[in-house]
Amino acid sequence: MFRLIGFLVTFALAAGGFMFVDYKMSARWAGREDAEGLTFQEYLGGLSGRLAGLGSGASANGLPSGLADMLPKAPEGWSVRPVEAADIDGFLPKNAKKADKDALAAIKAMAASDAGKGAEVIALTYEKGDRKLIVKAIRYPNIIFTSFMAMDQRLKLQMQTAQFRGTEFATVRGLDVTEDLLPEGFRGRMFIADVGAQIHLRILAPKRMTDEDLVPFLETLHVKAMNADVVDKVEGLGEVPVIVLASALDGAERDAYLADVAGRPALETATAEAARAGAEAAQTAEAPAEEASGGGFLSGLFGGGDEEPAAEAKAPAKTGKVGCKTGKDGVKRCTVATAPSE
Repeated sequence: MFRLIGFLVTFALAAGGFMFVDYKMSARWAGREDAEGLTFQEYLGGLSGRLAGLGSGASANGLPSGLADMLPKAPEGWSVRPVEAADIDGFLPKNAKKADKDALAAIKAMAASDAGKGAEVIALTYEKGDRKLIVKAIRYPNIIFTSFMAMDQRLKLQMQTAQFRGTEFATVRGLDVTEDLLPEGFRGRMFIADVGAQIHLRILAPKRMTDEDLVPFLETLHVKAMNADVVDKVEGLGEVPVIVLASALDGAERDAYLADVAGRPALETATAEAARAGAEAAQTAEAPAEEASGGGFLSGLFGGGDEEPAAEAKAPAKTGKVGCKTGKDGVKRCTVATAPSE
């Protein structure tokens, strides 16, 4: 009996210490330097989500749960390894003294491992002969997308766009990829995309690589797993094994594609603003209730929450040759041929 009591006391102290530290860290992830403004109810909601996320890989029926596993596989003839600082040298201008400072910072950031408090960063270098291609993914913590106090940081991530001059490049299983045209003199091509504003992708490729050369990397980008791993999921993202290259389209087909892609940011902005207004209204309505109830500690910590079980899904099958066909509607579609399941 005394041994059981001792165990329970030890467990309570350990759990209390962990929650105190985690509560402070969560406040910082939410953009606060102290815990002021982060309600305990918000914290418990984020904590239950993070605890549930620990087992998400097992319940996703084959979807990768690690960020590194969601990045492209090395195409045939290429090798892959963690990025090194020297990998960016071949992308910099020969005379860096007169180069654009923002562009220099963007290139150097591809080899940096820090992206802010609580963010997960994975950067890989793919090599073939003297060619190098760098893929970097940054996943920001859930609490930014669940806490009202982090709304400004959330909107900032949602509004991130091309830093220099963006141009539509491709749509990969529903994910729009933009080429951010680097200033004159830089020896690389920069591509950007984001999934739910929570996972941000950057691809830095040699300037001599064509759009078609990049397709083998886009084929194995696991968009579906990324969508399953963010708070703000997009229905159907990653489900269709189709890759559309903007450069493969022409005339009216290209105009229709560009108009479709251009319309999505406006819709996302409107949705983000509506979410902000809704969160502000909910925060105002819940404040009196929080003061009256004080919240439930054990139910918040150990409760299952309101999260729906992960939908069953399978990892995409291996893909093969990419081809473009013009349908009866006059729209050219570039598809990735899927190999039969083993």
